[in-house]
Amino acid sequence: MTSRILEARWPAVAWTVLIFILLIIPSSGIPKQGMLALKHLDKLAHLLLFGVFVLLWYPPLRSKGWQVRSARIVLFLLSSGYGIAMEFVQLGFTERAFEGWDIVADALGAALAAAALGWGK
Repeated sequence: MTSRILEARWPAVAWTVLIFILLIIPSSGIPKQGMLALKHLDKLAHLLLFGVFVLLWYPPLRSKGWQVRSARIVLFLLSSGYGIAMEFVQLGFTERAFEGWDIVADALGAALAAAALGWGK
């Protein structure tokens, strides 16, 4: 039952929407106290957001017959591309800034998740 739920697309779609929402929230709405005040914590958040993106989209692709290697490469590219696109969305439609290091963190999270999916294969 659990694998069937994970193979469904809804968790991946919901995560993709959550990323969009989190990245368009005005920076003034993000608390700057406690744990959220740690330097570079936002980069860790980007790494996790886009790594989980890869992990959640992997089961639906595999259930459609995608090979492991192809799915990993495509998901890395999609996740990284989504991260780049979101930086442009922030630049054009929010008061948040375009940050190249966010793109690096997005791609690193995607790469780590894609690599983890290939272990033992």
